[in-house]
Amino acid sequence: MTKASGDTATEHKTEMAAPRVAHAVARALKDNGIDRIFLVTGGDLLLWQALRDHGIAMHLARSEAASVVMADAYARVTGKPAVVYGQWGPGAANVAGALADAWWAHSPLVAITSTVSTRVEYKNEYQELDQPPMFQSVTKWQARVTRADRAGELVAQAVRTAAAGCPRPVHLDIPFDTIMEVAPNARYAPAFTPTPPAPSASAVDDIVSRLARSERPMILAGNGVLLADAALDLVALAETASVPVLTTLGGKGAIPENHPLSVGVAGRYSSKISNEIAREADLVLVIGTDLGGLATDTYTLPSATTEVVQVDLSPEAIGRTRAVQAGVVADAGELCRSLAAALTLEPVTDARRTWCESVQQRRAAWKEDFQAVARRPAAGHVRPEAIVSILRELTHERDLLVVDTGFMGAWGGALFPVHSPGRTFLRAAGTLGWAFPAVLGAQLAAPAGQRAFALVGDGGFGYNVGDLETAMRLDIPAVTIVLNNASLGYEHVGFQHALGGDVVHEVCDFIDVDHAKVAAVYGLFAARVDSAQDFRGALKQAIAGARPALIDVVVDKERIAPVTTFDALLKRDV
Repeated sequence: MTKASGDTATEHKTEMAAPRVAHAVARALKDNGIDRIFLVTGGDLLLWQALRDHGIAMHLARSEAASVVMADAYARVTGKPAVVYGQWGPGAANVAGALADAWWAHSPLVAITSTVSTRVEYKNEYQELDQPPMFQSVTKWQARVTRADRAGELVAQAVRTAAAGCPRPVHLDIPFDTIMEVAPNARYAPAFTPTPPAPSASAVDDIVSRLARSERPMILAGNGVLLADAALDLVALAETASVPVLTTLGGKGAIPENHPLSVGVAGRYSSKISNEIAREADLVLVIGTDLGGLATDTYTLPSATTEVVQVDLSPEAIGRTRAVQAGVVADAGELCRSLAAALTLEPVTDARRTWCESVQQRRAAWKEDFQAVARRPAAGHVRPEAIVSILRELTHERDLLVVDTGFMGAWGGALFPVHSPGRTFLRAAGTLGWAFPAVLGAQLAAPAGQRAFALVGDGGFGYNVGDLETAMRLDIPAVTIVLNNASLGYEHVGFQHALGGDVVHEVCDFIDVDHAKVAAVYGLFAARVDSAQDFRGALKQAIAGARPALIDVVVDKERIAPVTTFDALLKRDV
């Protein structure tokens, strides 16, 4: 019997109605708390239908790198895993290349990539690459879906692993033809959060004893405090023990920086007073930082003679960069709560009170000096100190500030005071151009009424200009502030002060682009300003407008950010 011409189409439609791996992936994501995915769309069309059908929002960026950064910032703000996708070959390579910042920042990203069909792999198929090696150095776990009945299980495992212990990115490969296969309704364990490790009683007693002997103790709080959502616990510990608190750049927000015990950010990007105070401590309790080069001002903090107790979730991080007198494997929140309870009845010595008073007085004097610099007149450009000061004045304490690496990280990290405990400050852990797509992801993660602001140089902004369209299409009301000196400022200053002024202009200088005009074409609120007064007015308008906004601020490329790089060559004023 001959089939009617429509029978084949009906048969195909019936076949496609059966549950596929694409649906198993979408269901597993939804079951494990994932409500959105960041991506540049590839050819895996059934997957996009499945995600849509399971109510998972898809945020289309203009590059895989931008989608990774948006997901990274979303994960940092929410404290939960976020998912990014890349199609096989170039798409997957771009995802892998953009994961470094998430790796450094301990961000729980799940990178899902398709691969060429198993029917043609190893046959030089178009865009075929061996993908797992590209992800090896920027993920803590990888897997490949080789059976349709295990797709949901491996997706759930990826989400769980990304957030478990010390969070970091993971990677899951799914062949193109496997995505299309019929998937049995297999069972899998949903993601869960295990009880974090607490310090032993003997470890707590040892820290109490060391604090009792100390006259100038200090807490150095890192990203681990924020990952543990333990900022309030750390503040309670500092107040109970009467111990000043420094943070790393990644730990900024572990204590409000208008708190009497806050000393600000220590390390290579810091105010000049923070590192001076840090070097005077006789005991430093290090919580949730691996004491890397940025946090320690190239391994000079704490001082070599200072007693150090390091607390971290990862045993391998303890003592890795310097000798420590004691190491404790524990969650930052568990440590802070246990130690605060043990110190409740411990007396605060006169030496400790004198130390705290000295720190507070010196910090207050520095703040006055900073405001004096911010108010200094400037002709034809705006002082970055004024930008930071006005930004702090006009934004809410729970608003988010996102900063790029290099000078932007220093201007924001050292000079912008966070006034609320927790993650309201996000910084590029090392990737230039990170801040602009990051502010979009941060704004998507922010609760209603909470705005996200970015500080990015013109060099960094150039990486992702196309995502001005993403901001408009997704209606993301983030405010991007471009500090525009038509150059790569860190390099220019380096030539000027470290190499005798012999500047290689062709590797530093750009043409002077009015980024506000570019943004206006895309439809954003946009303004270009060259005075502090005009910046104030533009920022007020951007905040009131509640829509995507960009302010292009003319700054002087000779102005040096608060970094220690050039301290041996010149005297800083902040």
